[in-house]
Amino acid sequence: MSTFGISKAGLGAAGAGALVALLAACGGGSSSAGSAPGTTQSKAMVSESASALKTKSISIGTVLVDSSGRTVYELVGDSAGKPTCKGQCLAIWPAVTKNGKHVIVNGHPAYTYVRDTAPGQAKGQNLTDQWGRWLALDASGKPIGASTTPSSSASPSKTKAPNPGGAAF
Repeated sequence: MSTFGISKAGLGAAGAGALVALLAACGGGSSSAGSAPGTTQSKAMVSESASALKTKSISIGTVLVDSSGRTVYELVGDSAGKPTCKGQCLAIWPAVTKNGKHVIVNGHPAYTYVRDTAPGQAKGQNLTDQWGRWLALDASGKPIGASTTPSSSASPSKTKAPNPGGAAF
């Protein structure tokens, strides 16, 4: 497996040629590491704390994952300076942390979803709950499906989360 030492730059999923050009431009390198099959470590996406993230190819594409291989999400409209996921939200959408600090990707706090119980799952993708819309992050840290505008009618690609009603997951 490859580990990429990319400083202050996003890791794209454009292919090996683009990756080589990106590594050359950033002065990074690659080395062998003990990562899970199909998982690539991505260091310092935007903030130093994002170095805790890796990429993994799953059913919805290549996504960012945490150290356990769980898909990483963002809450649409949430920002590092003023996160809106607090309290009960964090019980369902745990913050991705490194050294006790919330991981920030492209200016947005990163979260996982408690119903993603195994690596490679993305049950929280395009899910809307009382906190808003959640999107998995691609290899460059951009939300997958961000160009899709939520509509007022139900859509097969949009999942509505059950109201937790105070119940723990």
